[in-house]
Amino acid sequence: MALAIRLHPNSYPNQSVIDPQFLICKLCNTEYNRPPYHKPMLVRIYHTLAGTCLLLIAVFNPTYADSTHVLVSIKPLHSLISHITEGISTPALLLSQQQSAHHFQLRPSQKRMINQADVFFYSSDNIEGFVPALKDSTDNIAFIQLANAPGIKTLPTRSLHTHGNTPQTHSVIDGHIWLSVENAIQLSRYAADILSRRDPQNATLYQKNLADLTLKLKKLHKDNLELLNSIKDEPLLFYHDAYQYFEMENKLSHAHFITTSPEHAPGIKRIKALRQLIKTTHIKCIFYEPPNIPPLLNTLAEDLPVKFAVLDPAGSQIGAGKRHYFELMQQTAQTLYNCLKN
Repeated sequence: MALAIRLHPNSYPNQSVIDPQFLICKLCNTEYNRPPYHKPMLVRIYHTLAGTCLLLIAVFNPTYADSTHVLVSIKPLHSLISHITEGISTPALLLSQQQSAHHFQLRPSQKRMINQADVFFYSSDNIEGFVPALKDSTDNIAFIQLANAPGIKTLPTRSLHTHGNTPQTHSVIDGHIWLSVENAIQLSRYAADILSRRDPQNATLYQKNLADLTLKLKKLHKDNLELLNSIKDEPLLFYHDAYQYFEMENKLSHAHFITTSPEHAPGIKRIKALRQLIKTTHIKCIFYEPPNIPPLLNTLAEDLPVKFAVLDPAGSQIGAGKRHYFELMQQTAQTLYNCLKN
């Protein structure tokens, strides 16, 4: 509903007040009569009526209603959704502290956040393993699994033969979908479309924000490809197999991993096989997740010319917000380049 507001001088010089009768008449489609400005009591009455009228507008006019309450599971996804909702609302972040989405117990404050949300965006059931139970116990909230977004390129999780280093694929989807910029574009489009349908009065702005974000993400993709092109054939070793989306997108053809889960250390046979792999392929860098170097790495690299560097797929050390995703992906590419180039 468009509102016209007229200002007129009151009995005090160099001041103006809103003529609320004009506003009310516009709302009610009745004739407007200019009030007697010289009567302060009437002016106060007009102010009271205007306040009541504006309150009713806020309550009953959907244009002024609260936008959709959005909750996002982890920082990289929260960063992307924050771009989509810019100028409309600020999405809440569920895992804001140094918490692993794999093994996570909800705090009372986080349960309240979920109960207050209209939409909850998350990566996948196997990354945010706490979500399936929430679906059964929480009403009036839309759980949006972004791994199901149209256009997303999903990869199955990998494991290894007991006696070798050959990756084997499984039917379970690898949920680290955000580590592909192309996937980030697709899941952002999916989120923007969902929010546009749920909050149609802001649909134009959601789509504009999506267009702006897409341009920035395409530049990020181009910059990372250019940076990593010179080291794409270098052999490297990840402690945790979280980076196959990043490997594929940036054409890192000789990447290996130690374990499919940070919580599961490899056995003796696997350690021997990894040491042999490091020697025969001349791996120069092993990448581990913060905060501490796993003791296993010292065993693997003993007497070998291998460097260690930190990579974090969820960007737990990077502040939350719109810049988070870009900093995460730029830091990942730069860390790989710095270690492998030298």
